[in-house]
Amino acid sequence: FEIETFCKKHALLRVFPVFLNLSVSFQPQSDVRLPSLPNSRCRSRSTVHAMSSTDSAPCSTKIKRVFITGATHGNESCGVVLVKHFMKTPELFSGFSFETKMLLTNVASIASNSRYVEEDMNRCFLQKDLDDPDKNTTVESRRAKELNAVLGPKGSADAADLIIDLHNTTADTGVALMMAPGDELSHAIASALIALDPSVRACNWNAGQTDWPMLPTVGKHGMTFEVGAVPWGVVDGAVYQKTRRLVLASLAYVEAHNAALAREPTGPWQLASVQIHEFVRAVDYPRDSAGEISGMIHPRLQGKDFTPIRRGEAAFLSVDGETTIPFTPKRPLPDESEDELEEEQLYPFFINEAAYYEKKIAFSLARRFARPVQVAQG
Repeated sequence: FEIETFCKKHALLRVFPVFLNLSVSFQPQSDVRLPSLPNSRCRSRSTVHAMSSTDSAPCSTKIKRVFITGATHGNESCGVVLVKHFMKTPELFSGFSFETKMLLTNVASIASNSRYVEEDMNRCFLQKDLDDPDKNTTVESRRAKELNAVLGPKGSADAADLIIDLHNTTADTGVALMMAPGDELSHAIASALIALDPSVRACNWNAGQTDWPMLPTVGKHGMTFEVGAVPWGVVDGAVYQKTRRLVLASLAYVEAHNAALAREPTGPWQLASVQIHEFVRAVDYPRDSAGEISGMIHPRLQGKDFTPIRRGEAAFLSVDGETTIPFTPKRPLPDESEDELEEEQLYPFFINEAAYYEKKIAFSLARRFARPVQVAQG
């Protein structure tokens, strides 16, 4: 359904500055019922996948405070412009049972139209770094601590219930939602969005970790909206429209979630399945003996994010412009047998992402699986 139409039926809510005049907040109203969402898929924060249908349980968190953030990377302009738009249009958020706050995060990088000033701020939110008083030597590390005080503190009862962080990528990912493997609410939102737009993909951060350095992890629940392909510093109209629509639909699902929790008994919930792309590893570009890049993404792979890649298929093109370098599965470790050669079906994403050249990442690889989720029905 069209959430904008619904929201505009309700009264304008009070808007007030929250943080350095770069955040605004819209207060909740009560006794508002949303129409039902289409059937979808769901999950909660910090466990690994491989759950049976009997293991899946609805997220039990009543959502009271949501942040929509932009400019974690200052040159990812769609999110910057969208957050500014949301700040000026509080009527879009009237009637919800939760408070919605807008926040521009890495303001210094907006001014310079750059990804960051001194370091990638979206790698500054590990708990140990936020707790370390000496981790404050860069613009971004200091800003991360300021943001943690507003959005968190991370891991505390006072942390925001949900953070939606808006990004763009130069890779042809479409809409890719990045989240912790055990975040039940974020998986439920992803399921609802996939029901609205089947091109949306749900991705899990590395399941082998218990903490991640991304800004959304400061909240109890959180996700990154990665939308591409968009060049740095560009606002793409089609991408902007889609992002705006899906962010508003995310809030509509949160309202349905709160309504389901308010009923006695809670619900109704529907068990569904969401397709997950789980990070496996990153792949570097071919390099010569001096460490210089000696190959680029092959034209047959360029733009093929989330399509399967198989042993021997073209992955890179040598700098001679002629030699194809095939994809080779990861070799077994010294204590592993040849039978343990990486042969599972993998899916590349963030292919040729411009920001990842400095990180020595040509593309990331994911495995795909179906995950049970409990989804609120409006």
